[in-house]
Amino acid sequence: MIQYSISKNELENLIEQVHPGWLERANLRTGIFKELGYYKEDSSIWSEIKVVFMKLQHSKCAYCERQLESEDFGRIEHDLEHFRPKKKAKPWILNKSLKKAGVTLTDPENGKADPGYHLLAYNPLNYCTSCKTCNSSLKRDCFPIEGVRSPIGDDPVELKSESPLLVNPVGDFDHDPVSLINFYGLSPKACGDSPYKRRRGLVSIVFFRLDDQRRKYLFRERAEIITTLFSFLESANKEINQNEKKVWEDLIKFKTKPSAPHTNCAQSFCELYHRDRADAKEVFHLATAYLNSISR
Repeated sequence: MIQYSISKNELENLIEQVHPGWLERANLRTGIFKELGYYKEDSSIWSEIKVVFMKLQHSKCAYCERQLESEDFGRIEHDLEHFRPKKKAKPWILNKSLKKAGVTLTDPENGKADPGYHLLAYNPLNYCTSCKTCNSSLKRDCFPIEGVRSPIGDDPVELKSESPLLVNPVGDFDHDPVSLINFYGLSPKACGDSPYKRRRGLVSIVFFRLDDQRRKYLFRERAEIITTLFSFLESANKEINQNEKKVWEDLIKFKTKPSAPHTNCAQSFCELYHRDRADAKEVFHLATAYLNSISR
C-alpha cells in the first residue's frame, strides 16, 4: 500500500479541471441524502471522475499496488471505490492470528450491519481506485473500526475518531502506509511504532490478503521485482565507471519510484540490500526459487 498525499482543495481542483461542474452536482445529491437520512439514487455520477484517481494513483491499485492499465484503455479494470461504504457497513470476522495479536473490532449495533456513510457517497476524499479483487472480492461493504461508528459523519478527517483499521489511501490526513507495513522479501510485515499503528498494519495485510500466496500474481510480480533489482544493485555496487554506474542507479530509481508497481516492496528490498547484502542475497535466491517453482 502506498498513500497518495493530496489536500482536499488540490483534489477538488483536479476534479474541476477534468469535469467542470461535477462538484456542484455532487453537493446537490449529498443534500438529498442528508434530508433522506440514507443513500438512495437511481443512477450515480462518480464514475465520471474515475480518471482523476487513476492518474493520481499512477494506475495502481490503492491497496495491493498492482499496476493496472492506464486511463486510455483501462477504465474497466479499475473500480472507483468508496473507502467508507455508502449504504451499509457489514461486520468483518477476525482470524485467530489477529485475535492473538490483540486486535478487537466494534461489532454492529444490530448484529448484522451498521448504517453506511451516506454523506460521504460524493466526498472525493472517500474515493480511490482499486483492482476488482481488492474491492469486489475482499473489501466489499466491510469497514472494520475499533471505536464508535459515526454514520452521519461528513468529514473523513474528523472520522479518524472512529479509529479505523484500514488506511485512507488518498489524502494528507491519515498514517502513511509505509509507516505501518514494510516488506521482507515477498511478504509484507507490520512495522508500526505504536500498538494502534501495528494493529492497522496487521489488519490491512490480512484484510486484503497481501500475504496470501493464493494471490499468486502479487507474489510473482514481487519476485520479479526483487530478482531484477538485485542484479541492478549488484551492478551499481561493482561498477567503477561513473557513467555506467549512473545507468544502473537510474534503473534502480525507476523500479522504486511511486509510479512503479509494488513500490513498498521494491524500496524495502533496496533498504535491506544496503543494510545487509548477504541477507538480501538470500532473499534474492528465495525469490528466484519461487519463480522457478511456479514456472514448472
